[in-house]
Amino acid sequence: MAGSPIVVLDIGASKVLCLVGEVQNDQVKILGMGQSPCAGLRRSAVVDMTKVVEAIRHSVRDAERAAGLKITGAYVGIAGEGVEAIQHCSTVAIVGNASPIDEEDVQRALAAAEQEASATPHTTMHRIVQSYAVDGEPVQNPLWLHGNRLAIESLTVSAADHVCTTLERAASEAGLDIAGFLLEPLAAAETTLSIDERAMGVGLLDIGAGTSDLALFCGPLRHVVEIPFGGDDITRDLSMVLNISMREAEALKRQCCVCCYGEEGDEMLSYNMTAGRTNAMTRQQLSEIIEARQQEIFEFVREAIASTPHGQMLAAGLVLTGGGALLGNVAELAEQILGIPVRLGIPQDIVAPSSVQDPAYATAIGLLRFAGSDHGEIGKAPTPEPAGIGFLGKLSRILSLF
Repeated sequence: MAGSPIVVLDIGASKVLCLVGEVQNDQVKILGMGQSPCAGLRRSAVVDMTKVVEAIRHSVRDAERAAGLKITGAYVGIAGEGVEAIQHCSTVAIVGNASPIDEEDVQRALAAAEQEASATPHTTMHRIVQSYAVDGEPVQNPLWLHGNRLAIESLTVSAADHVCTTLERAASEAGLDIAGFLLEPLAAAETTLSIDERAMGVGLLDIGAGTSDLALFCGPLRHVVEIPFGGDDITRDLSMVLNISMREAEALKRQCCVCCYGEEGDEMLSYNMTAGRTNAMTRQQLSEIIEARQQEIFEFVREAIASTPHGQMLAAGLVLTGGGALLGNVAELAEQILGIPVRLGIPQDIVAPSSVQDPAYATAIGLLRFAGSDHGEIGKAPTPEPAGIGFLGKLSRILSLF
């Protein structure tokens, strides 16, 4: 059964992507898409509001035309700078031994953790239950159990207020309301990670243009961290080493996207230098420049994994998403450096053109799936709503037919 159309924005350092879709049972159906180059972010921070606003406008306009819908709002993904994931433990007393633990008791325990987290100037995006215990004994689900004390360990994922305010201003200037903020690595996991992988323990690395975002799962989300390098650093390396423009370097990077050996590695690739001359280099030589930066990224990932106790629990390895995952042999290089299984994260269970069925679109498709899921279930915090505006009311404002 089809749900209401949902709109999401993935605002990245290289492009803004707008998707319109429906969640149909376990599938995501793409109704329309628009994307526009964006030069208004450095790493994950907005440095030119005008360019970001224009990119949002253009991507939304193209998505409107493709979907045949008028878009006035969207869910927006957030990652990188200003994101915090803080673990809290709260305990509440259960009144009356004759009454079992109910939803109200669970919500009281979650609210106690939220009060502890509210002292920081952040906007809460998600509260994710890590574990339950009744009278000190771990349980999977406390509902309808009897006890005197309910303890909940939860992970509060929040974004800095200034990051949210900046994105709200950009969306407003582009004529959009923001229906809610969603953590991008958590969304990407919705469409790339299996239940079995999460249960075993798995990492997800979203290699974007400006930064890379690492999320660790052992059952629920356990840890998130930003890696301060991305695909633009590879482009910048090529530009500096070869004395070519960033545009030429990006085209060359895409052309030489596979690390080759033998006859393929000996193939000559030509490029235009800034001095006006044309030069050439073997595909293998160019691949070695690209691989040097990739290796640095994965060394940062290795250190980030080793710094958390959950790093020893990644039996299912690491899944790569984002545009940076499209460079050839990247999974093999990651396996060598990290010493764990690595695979590419292809969006699953989607009805969409083949052009979006690759790791570069995993986050945006995941945002659609996550926004269309039931945010009211235990362990998920509802997206904060302005007073007087409910979820269905906001949906009616987000989309209307031409």
